[in-house]
Amino acid sequence: MPRRWAMVAVAVVLSSHPGCAFLPSIAPISRAGLSVPIAQALPGRCRLPLRARAPLGRGVARMTAAVGAEVDPREFQAKSEVLAALAAVQDPTRGESVVSLRAVSNVQVNPDAGSLAVTVMLSVPDLSGDVKAECEAALKALEWVTTVDVTMAAAPPAEDLRAASEKEASGLAGVKNVVMCASCKGGVGKSTTAVNLAFSLQAMGLKVGILDVDVYGPSLPTMVLPDRPFNPQVDIIGNRILPVLAKGVKMMSIGFINPVDSFVLRGAKVSPLVQQLVGTTDWGELDYLIIDMPPGTGDIHLTLSQMERLRIDAAVIVTTPQRLSFVDVVKGVEMFDKVGIPSVAVVENMAFLDPSEALAPGIDAFVEKHSLSPDAAGELRALVGQRQMLFGTGHRQRLLDMWGIANSYSIPLLPALTQQADAGLPYVLAFPASPIATIFKDLATDLVREVTQLKEASPLPKVTWDSKSNELVIDGAQRIASKDLRAICRSPANDPARVPASIKPVEMTPLGRYALQIVWSDGHQSLMPYRAFVDGFQ
Repeated sequence: MPRRWAMVAVAVVLSSHPGCAFLPSIAPISRAGLSVPIAQALPGRCRLPLRARAPLGRGVARMTAAVGAEVDPREFQAKSEVLAALAAVQDPTRGESVVSLRAVSNVQVNPDAGSLAVTVMLSVPDLSGDVKAECEAALKALEWVTTVDVTMAAAPPAEDLRAASEKEASGLAGVKNVVMCASCKGGVGKSTTAVNLAFSLQAMGLKVGILDVDVYGPSLPTMVLPDRPFNPQVDIIGNRILPVLAKGVKMMSIGFINPVDSFVLRGAKVSPLVQQLVGTTDWGELDYLIIDMPPGTGDIHLTLSQMERLRIDAAVIVTTPQRLSFVDVVKGVEMFDKVGIPSVAVVENMAFLDPSEALAPGIDAFVEKHSLSPDAAGELRALVGQRQMLFGTGHRQRLLDMWGIANSYSIPLLPALTQQADAGLPYVLAFPASPIATIFKDLATDLVREVTQLKEASPLPKVTWDSKSNELVIDGAQRIASKDLRAICRSPANDPARVPASIKPVEMTPLGRYALQIVWSDGHQSLMPYRAFVDGFQ
C-alpha cells in the first residue's frame, strides 16, 4: 500500500501543473493507509522530494511538493479516476489513448463541488467535436462529477515533422494555384467534376495537373486513361515520382502506382502516405493543381490543409439536390472555413433529367415513321421533353443565402457523362460543343476569376459593434441596427417577429471571405454573407 500511494503522489503532482504530461492511469483508490509517511514509501531511485505534514484527522494526511504547492490526498482519488476515464479515449489520428500519448494536462478537480477541468491536446484539431464529446461523456460517468470543462487543443507540429513536411513538399515548388474538389458525401460525382474541370482549364491554355488522394478508392485511373501506363522503373527517379500524362494534363493517383492491391490502412498510416504522394510527385510548372478529395471531412482533408508549402487556394464543393447531401455540404464548407480555405463554387450534380437529349433520336424516328404534322411533333417533344427533378429542386439558393457562394452550377443526369467516365475519356473532350461542356467551361472561367480575386482582394469589411447605439458599424461609416441585421438572418431557427429589441452581438468571427458568423445575446448564431448587409460588397 505505501508503494502504491507513492506512485499516486508522483502521478498527481505531475498532472497538477500546466504543460506536464500525465503518467498512465491509476485505478481508483481508497483512503486506507494514508497515515503512513509518503516520503518514506518512495522507491530509492525516485528523487521527487515529497514531505508529509501533520495528519488531518481519521488518518488523512496533507502532502506538499518541495516547490511549495500543496496536494490534498482527497484529490488523488478524483484525479486518478479522471485518468482512468480518459484512458479509453483515443487520438483519432494516431489511434492511441490520449493518456498513453501524454496528451492530457491542466487537470483541476474539486470533488466537493463535483467539478473538474482538463485540457486534451490532439495531433490535429478536433473540428467535429467528436473527441471532446467522448471525453465529456467519459468524465460525466464518474459518480462525483456534476460539471465538466474540457478544453481541446491541437499540438503544434514538431520541428522534425515540419522539416520532413517541407522536404516532402518540394515537388510543389512550381505549382501556382491549388484547388480542392470535395464532396463530403460519396457518390455525388465529385471525381467526374474534378476531371472535367481540369480538362476545361487545360482547354483555356493553362498548365494543369490532377491529384487523386483517395487512397482507399482511387477513381482517376478508370476515368482518364493515360497516354502510357505508369512505369516504376522509368517514372520513379530517386525520391521523385513523375506524373503520368493524358492529353497534356499531368495526373497522379495511388491507383497508377499500384493498380492491383487494395490499401487497408488506419488513418494514422494514410496521412504520411498522402503527404508523400502530394509532395514527392514532380509536378513541374503548373498553373492549377486540382485535388480530387475523398468523401467526408477526415484525416486526409486535415493533413492537406496543414501541410507546409501546400497552400490550398480554394475549394469547389460538389453535391446533389437531396437534403441529405446538403447537410454534408454544410459540414464541408464550415470545415474548410475553419482551416482558412474559401469555398468559391458549388456544383449540383444530377440536378435534373432532360429526356429530350436522351430521347431526341427516338422522337425524330417516331415522327418520321408516323408522318406526324409539325404541330403534333412539337407537342410530342414538349410532352416528353419536360425536365424531371428526380431528387428535388436542390439547395443552390440556400448556399447563396448562407455563405454568399454565387458561383453555382447544375449538371443534369446524363448517361453519356457516366459512359465517358467509364471509357476513360473526359466528357468535355468527347463533346466539347455540348451544353454540359459549356457549363464546365463557365466553372473553369469563374474559378480562375475567383482565385485571382482572392489573391488580389482588398481587405475584408471591418465590422464592429457600437454599444451606445447598439449598432454594427461597417468600415467606420455604414451603420445597421443589431435588431435589423438579426431580422435578415436566413436561419430556419430565426423568427424576426420574436427578436427582442435589446438583441446585441456578443461574438463576431469572419468565415472565409464571404460571411460573418455572429453569436447573439439570446444564444442564436447567424451566418451572414457580407453581400447581404455590406453596401457595394462584391
